[in-house]
Amino acid sequence: MVDLLPLAVTVFALGLGSIIALKFKIPPLVIFLLMGLVIGTYGFLRQNEIVSFLGQLGSILLLFAIGTEFSIYKLLRSGMVKEMGVALIELAISMSIIFVVFAIWLPAFVALLLALAFSITSTGITLKLLQELNLYKKVDVPLVVKISVVEDLLTVFVFTIINSLSTAGGQPFRAALESLAISLVLFIGISYAFYVFFNKFLFRYSIREEDVLMLAFGLLLLMVSLSGILNLSTSFGAYLCGSIVSSWKDKWKTLDNDLRKFSYIFIAFFFLTAGLSATLHNANYLVLLLLIPFVLIVKFIGVYLGSFAAYRSSRISLFTSLGMMPRGELTLIIVSSAVTAGLLSPIYLGMTAMVVFVIAFISYFMLRDSMRIYMYFRMKFPKLIVLGRRGFS
Repeated sequence: MVDLLPLAVTVFALGLGSIIALKFKIPPLVIFLLMGLVIGTYGFLRQNEIVSFLGQLGSILLLFAIGTEFSIYKLLRSGMVKEMGVALIELAISMSIIFVVFAIWLPAFVALLLALAFSITSTGITLKLLQELNLYKKVDVPLVVKISVVEDLLTVFVFTIINSLSTAGGQPFRAALESLAISLVLFIGISYAFYVFFNKFLFRYSIREEDVLMLAFGLLLLMVSLSGILNLSTSFGAYLCGSIVSSWKDKWKTLDNDLRKFSYIFIAFFFLTAGLSATLHNANYLVLLLLIPFVLIVKFIGVYLGSFAAYRSSRISLFTSLGMMPRGELTLIIVSSAVTAGLLSPIYLGMTAMVVFVIAFISYFMLRDSMRIYMYFRMKFPKLIVLGRRGFS
């Protein structure tokens, strides 16, 4: 008979963690991560096959949920050229600096993985922090959201390419090009087929919301399986499916809320199992102490320069930079995938979890005092700030 006690304890702990997060206005995913880290480090609970499976399913549903925030059709219609430019510039700057520094001590491939992981903003944690601070209705917030969504899209493609390098053998450049070509053709081709043909067929019928949810979940598993057959990352298949399903939300108004409720428990398991898989027993706390301000400063510089190049506003650039500080889901997925593949030690996952947790708290206070930070920069660097004429409103 299957032992359900670890699962029962885990679900109960997640419920308590969610209540604690609500009480202290902290993103619950951060609490789940910390719980897993503490429980795993001190051996209060070990993973079993059921908990591990739910965590893996959670990572797939997490990428699916991120994908539902993005629609390539809406992106093309809205002409998010500036947001795409900002995301490209800030990712290029952040990844380049982090890679160069990490490559001094680590193998190039490992340094590249970690550079990507620590350069990505957590869209989910950022939105939760903005909601808790009542900043969600600020004029500049949609810009932060749009850049984060575009960054997620670029990250999924970059991660797919990097994932192909791990099995490339002696021809990494060819493997990277093949992976990029296949993923682009698949993304554009399947998206176009659904938007033009399948959606029109589907929208003709009156379908119950619960049946649409079942269709979405079945499509998710199909896309993940197809990605595996084509030697692409499962993250790509999940994100692609989410992007397709995002177009269904206009037809079925409650679908977005249904998807969030359905995915929440599994995503919670992912953050918890990421913490359980990590260890801090042999962590280098001096490195951790240096790593946190390093990745914060690098990200701030990258986003600020990218935003200023696009909008020529120091105030908009400053708020956007502060809003894109948090790391989270994609960071953990990349590092945990590398740990599972044997490319990284579990110590890296533990240190990454601590970085995500600490930066989430720092971001809370930085966003809360964003206006004060802007006024401080305005007094200290008047020649720089005077270049911006638009911004906080």
